[in-house]
Amino acid sequence: MTHGVSPKWYDASMPTEDHRWQARASRVRQWLRATDADVVCFQEGFGTRDDEGRPSNLMVDMLPDRGWANIDHFLPIMFRASLLDLAAEGVVEIYPGSKASRWQRYCTWARLRHRATGRELVVFNTHLQPFQTPQVARIRSATVSRLIATMRSVDAGYRLPAVLAGDFNARDDERRPVYADHLRKLTADGWRNASGIADRDLSEVPGARTHNGFGARASGTWYYRLISTSGRNIDYLWVRPGARVLDRQTYTGPGVRWLRVAGRRRPFFADGPVPSDHCPVLARIRFD
Repeated sequence: MTHGVSPKWYDASMPTEDHRWQARASRVRQWLRATDADVVCFQEGFGTRDDEGRPSNLMVDMLPDRGWANIDHFLPIMFRASLLDLAAEGVVEIYPGSKASRWQRYCTWARLRHRATGRELVVFNTHLQPFQTPQVARIRSATVSRLIATMRSVDAGYRLPAVLAGDFNARDDERRPVYADHLRKLTADGWRNASGIADRDLSEVPGARTHNGFGARASGTWYYRLISTSGRNIDYLWVRPGARVLDRQTYTGPGVRWLRVAGRRRPFFADGPVPSDHCPVLARIRFD
């Protein structure tokens, strides 16, 4: 599963209390428990290791039976400790930041060993540059090239089963040259978008957009908790050849409500804080 947790104040017309991480953390915990994924790649974790070595001040105690890779980074990877052991981990800078796009970008990774069989899986996690301008698109394209080089360095020849997760800040239906280079370059390198090859889509809300922005517009008016059904996604799970994606979903949490707004029934997140501006993307994957 991939999930951007966004602890920061968000520019949206929502109750002041719901902006605060302290209010949203319990809902994040609820969603993590409900999805119960074996591996979760977080973006914008922004936590640090505490005195007891626990993962992050954002995630601590949410799922105490989980293990962590790169827990002192904002791209941590969580895994089910009863199922998997951490064999190796790392963080690689793939963009140093510049005036054009000031934030550094990284790829974190974890090599996980299945306890029962000894088989290994490599998980890569990233978060690419936001904004849709020609200059940023060129930077993002170059960053994807460095991401691919990093993954090939970590797992030479892609000898192990692997998953790439993250917020790419670029749509999965993008067709413009350069803007679509994340799709073109990763596909050319053998990666396959799980959304496109899944046997089934189990999303409760068909077409739910992964970047939910805490709400959406209907007939020109923005509504808090309204779930966009544009089907445009910027959060991804990618797999290598040989992996079968049994199902995937954009998870919108329990208690989705269908309300009549602007002349038609529309889906809304449950009452209470929306956990994040990104919905988790969850998939069941079988590796040969």
